[in-house]
Amino acid sequence: MKEPGDKQEALPERFTFDKLRFKSIEVISAGILYRGILIGADDTDIYMKGRLRWLIFPIETITSLRQEGHKESFNPCKSIDAGFYLEPEAGDE
Repeated sequence: MKEPGDKQEALPERFTFDKLRFKSIEVISAGILYRGILIGADDTDIYMKGRLRWLIFPIETITSLRQEGHKESFNPCKSIDAGFYLEPEAGDE
């Protein structure tokens, strides 16, 4: 039986490509954004039907894969304070 503070409850849901299968997706591979319909995936490749042709991406070249139009949520741990970009003033050095 699970306890209220059990670590199993805190684990995120396991990702599978089946949730995105036959949906419009965006893939960033080798720095290029591709859009199409996810057809499937295996241990080494992602298969997608693009607008004009079929696309096969090796998994190791993919840096992002998400449902089309879905935006990443803001993560304050990955943000940089705006002060980082400001030039130091003459008296601050």
